[in-house]
Amino acid sequence: MVTRIKYYATIVNNMNNLSYIEKLIGQIRDIEPIINEMFNNSSIYFHDPNDRHSAVVFLNPRVFHWDKKDEKNQILAKEKYLKFYQNFELLLEKAQPKMKREIDKANKEIINLIEQNRAPSSIENGKKNFREETKAFIDFLHLLENGKKANIILPDTNSIIQYSEPNNYSKISPSKSFDFVILPTVLAELDKLKMTHRNEDFRKKVVSVIQRLKGYRKQGDVLKGVTVSKTITVKMIATEPNFSKTLSWLDPENNDDRIIANSLEFQISHPGDNVILVTSDINLQNKAQLANITVFDTDELE
Repeated sequence: MVTRIKYYATIVNNMNNLSYIEKLIGQIRDIEPIINEMFNNSSIYFHDPNDRHSAVVFLNPRVFHWDKKDEKNQILAKEKYLKFYQNFELLLEKAQPKMKREIDKANKEIINLIEQNRAPSSIENGKKNFREETKAFIDFLHLLENGKKANIILPDTNSIIQYSEPNNYSKISPSKSFDFVILPTVLAELDKLKMTHRNEDFRKKVVSVIQRLKGYRKQGDVLKGVTVSKTITVKMIATEPNFSKTLSWLDPENNDDRIIANSLEFQISHPGDNVILVTSDINLQNKAQLANITVFDTDELE
């Protein structure tokens, strides 16, 4: 039984130790086997316009066409690629113009390969072309790595009410040192709950959490970070998320989506770091997964 618990803890730590960059690299590489199978289930033919009936000689006579396409894997590959690209695209503000042009070219060519529009000269060349085009993405992602990976924990509102002490979150972080970051939506929800929640005992608990957070302000600049328990840095984010530069499906009127947008904005500014959103809300967990944000279930803290 002890072995199983240790094994589970190892899996959780490994999953929680992936940066945004590592997730994206894993996702683009996971598409390659689907592409390979798609090409293996397809066939190509060519036609030569320089036949004996033609009076015109073409310099590049071979024109390749798809004879058979694998539509099932085509759909699967496109779904996975679009999910990858909408998350990857958020990082492109960091790219230099030359790199952006290379990525744009690679994106168009990959879509062409997935949709099986222009045919390559052979099935094997099609597979090779896909690998070569994905290299532009992977090379750019490696440029954003900062060498040392920081661990950052973002509690949602219910989590910080239930566990207001940063030390309670130590088991989530792969190392003893981590940043404990409070999002503006969480602070706004706390202020609202202290006034409007119908249960008086719950309101008192919320007030206690707010007082604890205000106590950190007295210890230093919480926007830069205040050290507690020697290895934990408590930070607060003052700015609301910019919805013009986030995933299109996020709704600024929805508080869960605001938490996702803020978490993602923070993750994009720290793409090589290990950012973990702590929540027991299954809908918020699902949205975080779709946004490539690592999630830890608050219930696992017990």
